Amino acid sequence: MYKQMSSKLNIWLIFTCLLGILFPLSISAQNNNDPTLGIGNQNGSLTPHQIVTGVILIVTGIIFCFFGRRVYKLTLFLIGFYIGTIIAWIVISNAGGFKSAAGETILLIVSLAIGFVVGSIFMCCSSVAIWLLGALAGYAFALFILAWRSDGLIHSNAGRIIFIVALAILGLLLACFFKNSLIILGTAFIGAYAIILGIDLFVRTGFAQSVRAFLDRNDDTPYATNTKVYLMLAGMLGFFIVGSLFQFSYHRNIQFGPGDGSVNPETGKKRFQFPWRKV
Repeated sequence: MYKQMSSKLNIWLIFTCLLGILFPLSISAQNNNDPTLGIGNQNGSLTPHQIVTGVILIVTGIIFCFFGRRVYKLTLFLIGFYIGTIIAWIVISNAGGFKSAAGETILLIVSLAIGFVVGSIFMCCSSVAIWLLGALAGYAFALFILAWRSDGLIHSNAGRIIFIVALAILGLLLACFFKNSLIILGTAFIGAYAIILGIDLFVRTGFAQSVRAFLDRNDDTPYATNTKVYLMLAGMLGFFIVGSLFQFSYHRNIQFGPGDGSVNPETGKKRFQFPWRKV
């Protein structure tokens, strides 16, 4: 039953990601204020791109935050999906020439498509995926720290890059030595970041603008902290804490690897079961 449940989750997630890739094609002819990944502009009407991106971030974030250790293949896919999308978005954005409506739509489609391909590859590379989970967690933590001050805690672009790379490397090293704990803490934090970022695409406190402000050198998007942004950052911490406690309580003894996802035999306990597993 677990394999069937996991397979259904895989199909559901893949369908959601494909929706994010294909949906912009139907509205590419429209002249929207921000036909992008939805990051970097809190003015104007809410675009279909922002809606789809927000839904993908929230759905995948919830899965990652609360079930990262539980759904093995899905977690591997999400690690690759996030990494592929982020790298593609950063490279293409900094290459310039994608500020028009058509260019921004291409940026969205290509970034998500590359993320989907990389995620599919990562489903067959568990060891590498777990190491890069640590790097991804370090990257997300670096953005989280930078976001606590207007225009970033570190103002120079070079300083930000060094800071982000240093924390990504630190996360990778921690993944090598503390695999089991890192899987839970890393997925919980990355998931919490994705959830809050997705929510902000709808509520528009200004937090989402930090991503473009810190990572796109061709963009002059200002990032200013305020009470609402601080509440979003606090909410991220809340999701991280709750997600970590949930996973440590219910998924800590679950084998993270090929198999049926059962608990380790030495514990003799089943700490958590989905209702349909009892059928």
